[in-house]
Amino acid sequence: MLDYSLRDSLLVIAIYATICIVWAEFAYWVPPTIIEATYIPVTIPNLPIEYHLIAAAVPLAVVLHLVIVLLIRAIDRKKPGILVQSTRSDSHVNVVLTVFSAAFLALTVLSGVQGDYGGYLKEWIGVLEGRDPWNYVDTINPNAYGPLFNVLAPMAWVNLLANKLLFAISYLVYIIWLIKDIAPRQGFVALSWPSMGLWLFNPLPWWQIAYLGHFDILVGLTCVAAVHCRVRNKDWLSGTWLAVGTLLKFMPFVILPFLAFNGRRVHFRLIISCIGVVVSGLIVSVLVWGTSTFKPLKFAATREAIESIYVFLDPTHSPLSLFGGAQWLNSQRLAEPMLLLAGLGVYAWCVLRRTDPALSAALAVLVTLLFYWVGWAQYQMVFFVLILYWVVSEWERSNRSLVLIALLGGYFSFLAVSDLVGSIVGYDIFSRTNMVMILLRFLGGCALVVALSAVSSYERILRPSPRSQDIVR
Repeated sequence: MLDYSLRDSLLVIAIYATICIVWAEFAYWVPPTIIEATYIPVTIPNLPIEYHLIAAAVPLAVVLHLVIVLLIRAIDRKKPGILVQSTRSDSHVNVVLTVFSAAFLALTVLSGVQGDYGGYLKEWIGVLEGRDPWNYVDTINPNAYGPLFNVLAPMAWVNLLANKLLFAISYLVYIIWLIKDIAPRQGFVALSWPSMGLWLFNPLPWWQIAYLGHFDILVGLTCVAAVHCRVRNKDWLSGTWLAVGTLLKFMPFVILPFLAFNGRRVHFRLIISCIGVVVSGLIVSVLVWGTSTFKPLKFAATREAIESIYVFLDPTHSPLSLFGGAQWLNSQRLAEPMLLLAGLGVYAWCVLRRTDPALSAALAVLVTLLFYWVGWAQYQMVFFVLILYWVVSEWERSNRSLVLIALLGGYFSFLAVSDLVGSIVGYDIFSRTNMVMILLRFLGGCALVVALSAVSSYERILRPSPRSQDIVR
């Protein structure tokens, strides 16, 4: 006889297979009939292209949700000796994760192609057609993506929304791993209001991943993998993961010194593996696409300031010009030295305070994003997943700090809301309204840098006393 858990899993698979079959029949027959009866005679080939795109992506989303359900069940089966008292809590968490994943995947599919994801598709299609992805001709815009980004191109053959779903399920699997695996060992209560405000109700991933389909989530997760391996003294793997993130988008390379020189010794294996994989990846890219492989590096270093604090300080557009100030500033000249000084300052602080790898990496990314001359909101997804990893894995240190939790929740919510409002209203990037948004984002980020840097200094304040822990329990 089949094992009970195996029979149960087969039943779940059968249910999802039935859903896919029913959807296929519904998508083929019902909408054309309704359109034909309501408007004009319509045949399947004449339906809007968005309909075909979404209709074909729904079964793929259903299959991915099945993977999530089976993953949750597999994690529960591997837990040794689950206490009776925790069974009910686990079941509630499973229900929330299942519904959360379904809603996230649904928004991913139903929102279709939005924003930069359309540019991704153009580049991937160009790669599939044998064109140079960095030729920057026709409709392909300049970008700062690494050569590994082009490896995602074959997914467009499966479905134009396949990569968008890949980004979504990558985030969902990460959340499930945090909540089901890491959190129970650290006392992190997944369904408490502070924690749900970070992972469930936070609008940033819903907006940046599910709706807009930005791939920065993959970059962030490679950084998390690098930190996770570094914490477990797996330096070769840590360097490899950091190199993968660098080859996707060059920004993760700033984390290297924070991981390699963290603690009492230099992690040479991490440095060797990271640089070795990056160099190997660039060599392969040069063999395939030539020296245009390095165009994204030049573009990232020389592009003009946009959506960053340097736009606010620019004498042409800055609100400070109303008071006769800022005329002497050249924001573009300030950018590189300010980024360098800020990075060195945070690095020195982390070394002196012996900050743990997770928090060091998060601070490195946050400072880089604050002082880099391009400040698009999607870049913040790298910091988001890194700080979420630190919050969960170091919950005993971050718990009960209302200021820190409020700053994190408020900062990410403001990033999403301001970006959403800007997309809907469509105000000019040099308008006074946008200048205020830029300043508030920068000040909020600086407040976070201060709060996170102070964690080690004020650990006694942030950590709940034994008596308060007993009260909470």
